[in-house]
Amino acid sequence: MSENRKLFLFIPIFTALTLFFAASMYIDNTYGLSLYEYIHYSIPVTDEEAEYLSEKGTIYFSSDKNAPPFAYIDNANGQYKGLVLDYASALSIELGVDIEFVPQVWENVLGSVISEEADMCDIFPSEERKKYFAFSEPIYSMRAIAMTRNTDEFINANDLKGYTVAVPAGDYAVEYIRKNIEGVKIVETSDLFDSVKQFKEGKVDAVVGDEPVLMHFAEEIGIDDKVKILDAALYDREVCIGVNKNDIQLVNILNKGILTLKKTNSVEKIHQKWFGISEPILKYRVPDNLMMFFTVLISTLVIFFMGMALWSYTLKNEVKKRTDDLNRSRNNLQMTVDALSSFLVCVDEKGLIVNTNRSFCRFMKEENKKVEGIDYREIPILSHIDINNFNNDNEFMFGGRYYMFSISEIEHYDYKYLIVIEDITDSKISQQQILQQNKMIALGQLSAGVAHEIRNPLGLIQNYCYILKTYVFDQNKVAEDAIDVIESSVQRVGKIVDNLLNFSHMENNKSEVINLKEEILNIVALENKLSLRKKIEVKVNCSDGIKFLTKTGSLNHIILNLLSNSIDAMDDGGKIFIDCSAENEYLMIDFKDTGTGISKENLERIFNPFFTTKKVGQGTGLGLYIVYNEVQKIGGEIHVNSQPCQGTTFRMKFPLLKETC
Repeated sequence: MSENRKLFLFIPIFTALTLFFAASMYIDNTYGLSLYEYIHYSIPVTDEEAEYLSEKGTIYFSSDKNAPPFAYIDNANGQYKGLVLDYASALSIELGVDIEFVPQVWENVLGSVISEEADMCDIFPSEERKKYFAFSEPIYSMRAIAMTRNTDEFINANDLKGYTVAVPAGDYAVEYIRKNIEGVKIVETSDLFDSVKQFKEGKVDAVVGDEPVLMHFAEEIGIDDKVKILDAALYDREVCIGVNKNDIQLVNILNKGILTLKKTNSVEKIHQKWFGISEPILKYRVPDNLMMFFTVLISTLVIFFMGMALWSYTLKNEVKKRTDDLNRSRNNLQMTVDALSSFLVCVDEKGLIVNTNRSFCRFMKEENKKVEGIDYREIPILSHIDINNFNNDNEFMFGGRYYMFSISEIEHYDYKYLIVIEDITDSKISQQQILQQNKMIALGQLSAGVAHEIRNPLGLIQNYCYILKTYVFDQNKVAEDAIDVIESSVQRVGKIVDNLLNFSHMENNKSEVINLKEEILNIVALENKLSLRKKIEVKVNCSDGIKFLTKTGSLNHIILNLLSNSIDAMDDGGKIFIDCSAENEYLMIDFKDTGTGISKENLERIFNPFFTTKKVGQGTGLGLYIVYNEVQKIGGEIHVNSQPCQGTTFRMKFPLLKETC
């Protein structure tokens, strides 16, 4: 990607991120939500949620019956009212669902939601309560205070250690004190009014509770001038609507309603009704003019950074132009050498690799940077090359392949020597194969000529044997037996001649259906003389009914090469087993001998071209290489298993085509 494109992509991305940040900050400041939550809860109630509310019918809202101004029963008219109830009523209208209020003692409020007798309540969220409740987004903030006598020397909550404190049963303050203030004796009361009453009677040393409710009861009981509020609040937390933890769908619906009430300023109006303009229980919100200041500041910073980026980009372009001029020639050279199939290795005067081309890296299966700095003599394929001796033999064999190398001395500030290595295996194989092919063609022609020359006198011998047998009238037993021996010998020689003729046509590599057993027996007959001379027994275990659609020339090459290798491996006699079977649409041919076997270190190399363990002049090392290629040519697989002194087994697997029966 060009630098221009990067810059032009960076500007809109950075601008979008800035706008996202500003929007997120505004949403969090105004509604106390993340941008994702704001978008999620702005979606109207879905059909599924509407169906849920319809099935629900009435939602029961349970709250404290004596916690003014949040929720309480008015002694004057017996009406259940308060800020929380107004909030729930507004939600009822917004969501279009009936909400019925259930006033209870606070301890019973929590229990009714847990037991699902009620659907929801107003509650401080906490880790302990998460075991039973799921919480909505906050609806208001509340702080808890500690009230003591004005004669006490208490300063903060930690001074309550060792004293008796009254707290309404089930109130979050009980959980908070037990977790954060050690040594406090808690007296749980029915409600905060009861707590203040016990404080007045001297039964407890202090009272802890929600600030507005606690101050209200202190004034109502008439002790507001005899008490002291500790300097710092115990905690300042947000109040949510809590529902049973199994009713997550209701939480999602409530959050949509809560956001709508905040958008329409219904929340502020409810708070102002009960607390006046000061809104003491609303979460602090940054004023709009301050938010505008932050937005302008962020925009200014964006412009500043954009200007810096453009200036930096201009400087970078100038540097890049000069750098490109210096590196262009080197890059072009690297591209050229990377396109070569030969291996190129640049070495300094100490023998350390400075650079290589892509072909060499692919061969090494390493990146260029991982090869750089290594002494070239530590790399196996380069270990026998001497950069100080340009006259050393430049042809070598490595990993079963032939290579040719050359060394050039170059005056360059980075490197001094250039080693070029070329793989010449294919050309070697081509030369050997052409030579072998010419020999085979000549041998085939010679075989055909010899066979025809032999057939003529064989025909005469057979005809005259018939004449002699016809005109023997005296039933001479010795003469008849002699004629029978001559006839059987002629037939045997005729069969050998037929096999020679078949061999002379092995270059025919068209696909045809063959009788597998007959084809193998014909090849075995060609080596019969040599195998008998070396006392080797060849046994073919193959069903007469196996027909195989294959390239006859390839199959003959495979069998003949394997047979020849096995015979060469048994100078003192032995056995060769050729087992054939058709299994699950595959033809399996196992070629096993009891010869000298193959060592473990050579087993993985036997299919490499020019690899041979025979003496010079006794083999080219191409036999098994040809076998491997011919097996693949007709769609097969070949595997070898061998143990020294125990023999060798070649297992071949070929697919049986539909025409095969």
